[in-house]
Amino acid sequence: MNTTFVPPSRFSRLLLKVNIFLLIALALAAAFMGLVAYKQGWFVPQTRIHFVTPNALGLAKGMPVKLHGFTVGSVSEMSLAAEGGVDVKLSIMSEYMKRIPRGSLAKHSREAGVVGAAVIDIVPGKAGPALTEGERIDFEPSRSIAEYIDDIRRQAVPAFNELKTVLGNFKGSGEDIAVSLHALRKEMEALPETHRELRKLIVEANTTLKTAERAVASIDKAVPELTAKIGSAVESIDSAAQQLRATGEEAQGTIQKARPVLERGDAVARDAGEVFNAAKRVWPLSDSFSESNDRELPIDSFDARGKSTR
Repeated sequence: MNTTFVPPSRFSRLLLKVNIFLLIALALAAAFMGLVAYKQGWFVPQTRIHFVTPNALGLAKGMPVKLHGFTVGSVSEMSLAAEGGVDVKLSIMSEYMKRIPRGSLAKHSREAGVVGAAVIDIVPGKAGPALTEGERIDFEPSRSIAEYIDDIRRQAVPAFNELKTVLGNFKGSGEDIAVSLHALRKEMEALPETHRELRKLIVEANTTLKTAERAVASIDKAVPELTAKIGSAVESIDSAAQQLRATGEEAQGTIQKARPVLERGDAVARDAGEVFNAAKRVWPLSDSFSESNDRELPIDSFDARGKSTR
């Protein structure tokens, strides 16, 4: 008896579902790989440059390379250099190479000072031709925490020595520290009052400044009116002066015109006087114009009469 196996209904089309699941998984894996490749710049044209450092401490493959804080590439390869040290190759996006001229500097730094993520920071040099494929760039390693501590110590030691000297001088001067501290405390207690007085002075100065601003605004407003009035007065004086000038010119012309008449009248008067004098000397008329002589008594006539009566 031949019997064929019939799978249950729940396993129907199981192979199709498995194949679809595998296809979706492969598509997701391909998309993820493509995204990673895109993020790594595999599809972007890149230019390789390199630098040599004495050691590779703090450096790692894949470390980002930044220009002005913007990621432009990454560390692609690290190997021992023939002349000693470590040869580090950088992959830079070709579109940004024009911003990295010869003479630029690569620095090993951190994004947030001492504790941030390590990056290679490109410091562009002066304007010039851009770096090309395979060229070498100068490198400046980062400073370690020990170097920072040494710098702080070098800067702090002189300050501590100065403080030690001041304290020594203060101790050796023989002054009472309690008295000095008491005086210092009194001065510190007087600071709030001084602060209040200073604030009061600032308020008064602000009020005075506002008053001055209002006065200046009033003057600015009054100046155009005063200028207009002065201009009109000047114009009036100018017109009056022109009128006086015209009147003077007219009077001068009248005098010049009347001068010949006056001269002729004077001549006529002289001629009439001469004619009158000649007429008086003529014989028939000479008796009619006899001159009357005023008789004056002699000064001593009164005295003579007085003596005669006596």
